[in-house]
Amino acid sequence: MDQKNILLLFVVFAIILGSCQAGPVVIEAAPDVDSNLIPESLSPEEATTLASLEQVDEFPLYTMNFQAEYTSGEMTGAISPIFQESPDWACSLFAIFGDPDDMLYGRNFDWDFSPGLLLFTDPPIGYASVSMVDLYYLGFGYDAAYGLAELPLEELTGLLDAPYLPFDGMNEAGLAIGMAAVPEGGVPPDPDKQTIDSLLVIRKILDGAATIEEAVEIIKTYNIDWGSGPALHYLVAEASGRSALVEFSKGEIVVRENQHPWQAATNFLVSEAGADPATRCWRYGVITEQVEASEGKLSTDEAMSLLESVSQANTQWSVVYRISTSEVQIVMGRDYSNVHYFQFPPEN
Repeated sequence: MDQKNILLLFVVFAIILGSCQAGPVVIEAAPDVDSNLIPESLSPEEATTLASLEQVDEFPLYTMNFQAEYTSGEMTGAISPIFQESPDWACSLFAIFGDPDDMLYGRNFDWDFSPGLLLFTDPPIGYASVSMVDLYYLGFGYDAAYGLAELPLEELTGLLDAPYLPFDGMNEAGLAIGMAAVPEGGVPPDPDKQTIDSLLVIRKILDGAATIEEAVEIIKTYNIDWGSGPALHYLVAEASGRSALVEFSKGEIVVRENQHPWQAATNFLVSEAGADPATRCWRYGVITEQVEASEGKLSTDEAMSLLESVSQANTQWSVVYRISTSEVQIVMGRDYSNVHYFQFPPEN
């Protein structure tokens, strides 16, 4: 066979191989569990929820399709972290809107060992959403985080609290949200407002907000309890190409909307950073330099590469939410050669 024909065969093979690459995984609900096998302590919906648990990464990362009912206002106290020693928080977040057909929300969660759960929820009243949950907060840390999908359902009941602990997420209206630790802003509690946990407010936003105005109003409705953890600020993005950074600064809630086709946040209060916030954090500087140079236009692969460039030794997961197409791209434990793709919403 001559060189020309060999080259032609190589090209044909490459085209066939490319056409066979798998698309995003569509999570399906677990089949109904045999009623005779359901523990008395669980409802059929709870059993179906727990039976949908699947491990998809060795870090580990799990997926679960939540079928049971829950109330986003049910858990009202602060959640006490299980960690004995708190490492430095160093999360990185950005939203980019330069390409209306591919608006993205990227986020690194930097913390202590955090086994991840990609959770799909669809409440009867509210928006369906996908969110990342740190399973350590549900009692599944260290060795207990492995092999969960093989355990009897009655040993997984702690996972039924997963909806109350989203660390970042996106809903079917195209609203995405994440948080990062910052210095305390000194906002005094209002005795006329209910006090809720700093993660539970993310659940309320995912369930009930389609715009940044609605998200901000939800945040302003409550006193936010940081518990024993650090204070937070929240970066919220909506499908129209708008975003806002909500901060608690100098005794007030401060809302900073995007002035460019992008917005970023790391671990300082931008509202207190002065004229050049990029000098306050090298990760913020790297992010803003790249998204500004690209005019807010990055592919999902480029967005994940940007997250890799600002990742650190304690980066637990990197996630890119495709606001325009409802897809999710996740890397666990900085293994950027192993990217997981998911389609949202799941099939029921």
